[in-house]
Amino acid sequence: MDLGAYWQENKRFVVIVGTGALVFLIGFAVEKSLFQGKINAAQRAIQLSKNQLKELKFSTTDQQEAETENVALRASVEKLTAAAHFKPRPEFVPDPAAGSSANHYLRTLSRVREDLLQRANRASLKVESSLGMPELSPTVEREILRYLEALHLVETVSALAIRARADSIDKIQVVLDPGHGARGGVGPIERTKVKMTLSGSSLELTRILVWTQRPGPGGRVLPIDQLEMSGAKGRPGQVRLDVTFLLARVKELQPVTEKG
Repeated sequence: MDLGAYWQENKRFVVIVGTGALVFLIGFAVEKSLFQGKINAAQRAIQLSKNQLKELKFSTTDQQEAETENVALRASVEKLTAAAHFKPRPEFVPDPAAGSSANHYLRTLSRVREDLLQRANRASLKVESSLGMPELSPTVEREILRYLEALHLVETVSALAIRARADSIDKIQVVLDPGHGARGGVGPIERTKVKMTLSGSSLELTRILVWTQRPGPGGRVLPIDQLEMSGAKGRPGQVRLDVTFLLARVKELQPVTEKG
């Protein structure tokens, strides 16, 4: 190849390419001189942090203190969980050896309804006859257990209303946790709500509320989610109480597993 002839024919192109390459090299050198110090400083800081992490160690005492604190925290959580978790009496819990849960639900509902309505009639207390239970008996095991728990609460509050000599329990509604049908599930706490509307004097209804929060021996506090008391329309001296009780199921703590 004749370089002289090539130069004569492509002089302009060669000059442009050479100039561009020279500008690039000059720019690279300038950029390196401006930022190399910062790059080096950042690299030194990264290396220093790595060295400090390698040297960071915990003593046996630190580990023992952490383990002791963890045990105490887990004990507190378990205690609070037990206090929040609603535990029905044995007669409201199906026994697999005695037959299906569905049959147990029907027997229990029949017994509670007959006994409670009789006691209410003797005390002149009007009680919503369905007791908040669904028209069609539940067939899913989970729902059966929740409705039995709700039935236990309804019986408990109704007994307190009889004791307080209230006028009526006009409405009872059981609402299962909507998380059962949701994609995310019920979460760490499952909430079954029992909504009740009671009527009577302010003293009678106040007594019921107090007794639900300060139960006698062997009783349990009934958590209240919502509460509203107002004058009963058309009934001078009478008060209406709209109260929502909460039946909670708290997921148990998972055991801690040591990582190798």
